[in-house]
Amino acid sequence: MTGRHHPERRRFRRGPRPLQHPVFRRVLGASVAGYLVRFVDFTITAWLVVQQTDSSFAVGLLVFFRIIPFLVFGPFLGVLLDRFPKIAIYRLAQLGMAVASGAFALALANDFGSLPVIYAYTSIMGILLMLEIPSKRAYLSDVVGSRALGSALALDMVSMNVAWFAGANLGGLIVNMVDPVVAYGLIGLVFSTNYLVLRGLPIMFRPGVSVAGSNAFLALADGFRYVRSNPAIFGGLLVLGVNNFFGYPFESMAPAFANDVYGAGPMQFGLLMSAQGLGALFTALYISLRGRRLRNPGKLLIGAALIQSMGSIGFSFTQSFEIGFVSIAALGLVSTVFAITHTMLILLVVPANYRGRIMGFQVLMMGLYPIGSLTLGFAADAIGLGQAVRLFAVSGVFFLALIWVRYPALRKPLG
Repeated sequence: MTGRHHPERRRFRRGPRPLQHPVFRRVLGASVAGYLVRFVDFTITAWLVVQQTDSSFAVGLLVFFRIIPFLVFGPFLGVLLDRFPKIAIYRLAQLGMAVASGAFALALANDFGSLPVIYAYTSIMGILLMLEIPSKRAYLSDVVGSRALGSALALDMVSMNVAWFAGANLGGLIVNMVDPVVAYGLIGLVFSTNYLVLRGLPIMFRPGVSVAGSNAFLALADGFRYVRSNPAIFGGLLVLGVNNFFGYPFESMAPAFANDVYGAGPMQFGLLMSAQGLGALFTALYISLRGRRLRNPGKLLIGAALIQSMGSIGFSFTQSFEIGFVSIAALGLVSTVFAITHTMLILLVVPANYRGRIMGFQVLMMGLYPIGSLTLGFAADAIGLGQAVRLFAVSGVFFLALIWVRYPALRKPLG
């Protein structure tokens, strides 16, 4: 009773291992602030869109323009991550978001808030988000090491989901009470502060010789050969692509369900936009406090994707705000496992000199999300919202089952 449980008690009192690192704490603080205003931003832009149109296709376009840069530029981002310091790329993204938010505030102040302007703004923010996500997570991996990586990624997800719930609801309040011009000015101020907070952090970077000395296309070809030679990584990327195309109809169509099915007002709209973040928070908290390495991220990845697609079928039948909120929150519990494990699989399996390029392919697969969202919006206008969500979810289950059978290496524990 006296000896063997003491290390666990000491670890619990100190908290998760990554939080004991001052660099991690500073990056996490900037991450929380950035996530918060980003979800405020997305809630306001989604509300601006649904006030100008009743088309599900137009709602899908908002997500399309936010994430399409992942598909277009993702692989080249991977080359940047192997060539330049990740913390420098992360800081540059914060500065760019500050400038973009300020410019959008000026556009709204001068009555340039049409759909094309909203889409252009959200596309620019998507490019900067594409720079931020992999650069930050790869940098945190270098800071905390492989043993604490799962806890570090989970803490980042905790911060994201707390900000998701708070930011989406705050966005709903802002729609009711504050001029969007003022809101976007404050959003730009937060990103500017993040840029300053991230100064002076250790670089922790040594470029790979093979990447630094070759052109981008040769480096990408070399990275692709590595992917094809590793069935677990290739299968994991396929799961990521399938789930981003077919597996998130509950997320991309939530604004349309809120407006067209539930008849939600601004406050309920913001609350529904936060539901996934609320559910995901509980899973992220559990993983971060558990503090143990996830030894089978590939199996968890494909299992979470299958559950998410099947859960989307149930969501498609919801007719009330309350049931819709609970359904999205429950799916959020699973989406966190998916989000953590596809990054863990890459950071734990791929050698350091290939890691940036493989993360570039990861971003490419994430870029299928807006294509799926756009296609889903088009299908919803053609055959109905609920029917379109069910069609996509069933298709996702089918393709994920094929990957489960074809790539058994994905389901094996890490050595």
